Amino acid sequence: MTHRLDPLVSMQMRSVVFPWPPKLMIIFLVASATMLAATLLLHVPLMLWDHIDLVPMYEAWRQGDLKISEFWRIHDGSHFHSAAYAVLLLTTWLSGGRPWLDCVVSWVVFAAMAWALIALARMGWRDQHPGRFWWGALLLLVFHPGHLANLQWGWQVAVFISLFGAVMPIYLASRARVTHPGNFTGVLMASMGVLGFTTTLAVFPVVVALLVARTDEPVARRASLVMPWVVAAAVLACWLTMARNAAFAAPGLDVLLLYVLNYLGSGVLRLASSLAPWWAAMALAVALPTAWKTRRDVRARPWLALMAFAVGCALLTAIGRAGPFGAEHAFVIRYVSFAILFWIGWLGLMVLAWQGSGKTWSHAIRPLLVLTAVFALANGIHMTKKAVVVRERAVSFAALIRQQYPNVDAAVMSQAYEGRAAVAQPRLGQLRERRFAPFVQEEGTD
Repeated sequence: MTHRLDPLVSMQMRSVVFPWPPKLMIIFLVASATMLAATLLLHVPLMLWDHIDLVPMYEAWRQGDLKISEFWRIHDGSHFHSAAYAVLLLTTWLSGGRPWLDCVVSWVVFAAMAWALIALARMGWRDQHPGRFWWGALLLLVFHPGHLANLQWGWQVAVFISLFGAVMPIYLASRARVTHPGNFTGVLMASMGVLGFTTTLAVFPVVVALLVARTDEPVARRASLVMPWVVAAAVLACWLTMARNAAFAAPGLDVLLLYVLNYLGSGVLRLASSLAPWWAAMALAVALPTAWKTRRDVRARPWLALMAFAVGCALLTAIGRAGPFGAEHAFVIRYVSFAILFWIGWLGLMVLAWQGSGKTWSHAIRPLLVLTAVFALANGIHMTKKAVVVRERAVSFAALIRQQYPNVDAAVMSQAYEGRAAVAQPRLGQLRERRFAPFVQEEGTD
């Protein structure tokens, strides 16, 4: 006897196995594959700049002399790099010193983050049909070419560990039901993110706010969910402070504010640095009344959380960098990946709050969103061109180092390793002994 499932039951089963609409899943897979192809095509084929610092750690690890304390030292005077060290040691060993595998791991973490962002978007636009254009603009930001600056350089796996460690906990805390195991998983992910980039500390107050806002749950349960976040944040902050053990030049309020606006604006307008802070200021000004308008709408929380996290990253970075380097330092290319989260949240919030609002939507908000999407597209083209230039320069450095070693031109060393040029020479010798890149030519590097 043949048993047929009730159509409603069948549909529910399909929604569990395939939770996304087929078109969205196809777009996700195609966009992810495109980013992987671009990553492999444009990857930096040798250890450049800060990446050369991995060499003594790798040598000590292979000889069995690596001390655990090496993982907890402060990199570049500001942040832990612990999680990235662990990943890079393994990928360097597995790939035989060819950085393409570092970049593939970055892509894997990036794709996981993209999945979480799309899942958040479906929460934030639940029961709403924003239209293809707005979904297209959102997906452009999720898979923005600005990420290539970090994807192409293996050392920057730390960035994606950091971002995933923020986005995934926000997703877990935004779900209809937050379990204690899921909450603890979020704490672990966020803590791991801090061990990639310290700015992930900004997600802790964001998640706490999301948990406190769940007023449909008893106070005692919310307190039990919040407590692990408070404890973990306190431990990490104290640990970082003790490990850093150095004073920093506090910036003036004007420099701090401009740094934050530059940082956020770079997500869509790094190509026009003079306009970037003004566009960020506009977005913040519009976001404040919109947040008030949607204060009782649970769908707004994922969008606000992404914005708040990005603003927190900007503030933390400004506190550490604005004093010694000035407000223009905010346009450092690696920060674009963090700033993009602000614009994802802003776009989602604006569409949620104002779509269908008649004249307000059509005369004010919609043009701002369209212009932001256009800016993001132009910025993506700009960032792609920069990634191509970085790749071409890296290939040139690899060829010159192979040809000239051990008497590599000082100008080449200075450009390839910047402030680490003096220590790079002996480390190049170690790379040569192990036949690591650039001393084993990779296909397509010449």
